[in-house]
Amino acid sequence: MADQTMSNSPPASSFSFRMVLPTLFFDVAMPVLLFDALSARGVPVVWALAAGGLSPALNNLRIWIKTRRLEPLGIIVMTLLAIGTLTSLISGNVFFALIKDSFLTGAFGLICLASLLAARPLMFSVLRQFAAGDDPARIAAWNGRWAHPEFRGAVRLVTTVWGATYLAEALLRVGLALTLIPQQVMTISPIMGFGALVVLIAWTRRSMRRFRASSEG
Repeated sequence: MADQTMSNSPPASSFSFRMVLPTLFFDVAMPVLLFDALSARGVPVVWALAAGGLSPALNNLRIWIKTRRLEPLGIIVMTLLAIGTLTSLISGNVFFALIKDSFLTGAFGLICLASLLAARPLMFSVLRQFAAGDDPARIAAWNGRWAHPEFRGAVRLVTTVWGATYLAEALLRVGLALTLIPQQVMTISPIMGFGALVVLIAWTRRSMRRFRASSEG
C-alpha cells in the first residue's frame, strides 16, 4: 500500500516546451547569431566565440532579476562559463574557445556522478526545483519522499544518466572541434546541447512518473 505522505503529496507542475523557450533563445539561437554577425564584420574568431558565450550568462542574469535568487547549479554554470571565456581570450586559442563549453558540460557530468557519493545526489535538488518551485508544501512533500528506497533509487538513476550523458556530450564537443570548422561547431554544438537537454528532461519525467505510478498503485 502506498505511503500516505507520497499519495497525498502535491503533484508536480506540468512541463511545457514554452518553459524552455528562453533557454532555446539565449543558449542556442543567440550564440550562433552573435558569432555569425561578428565574424561577418571581421571580428577575430576567438572574440566572436567569446561574445557568443555571453548569452547563457545573460540568461542566468535574467533568471536572477526575475526571482532574486540563484540556485547552486546556476552559480556553477556562470562560474565555469566565466572561467572558460576568460581563459580562451587570454590564450587566444580558437580550439580552446570552441571546447570551453565542454568544460562546463563535462564538469556538470562529473559533479552529478560525484554527488552519488553524497547523502543526496545533485539531481534531487534540481528535480525538486522543477517539481516544487518555491511552494513550501511541495518542497516538504518532495523531501519526505527521500525516506523511500524506491524514490532514492530513481533519483540516483536519474543522476547517473544525466552525469554520463553530459560527460559523453563534452567528449563529442571536443571531437567536433577537432574535425569541423568553427562556423560548423558554433551551429551544431548549441543545437546538440539543447537536444540533449530536451531528451533528458523527457526521459526524466517519464521515469519519475513511472515511479510515482508504481508507488501509488
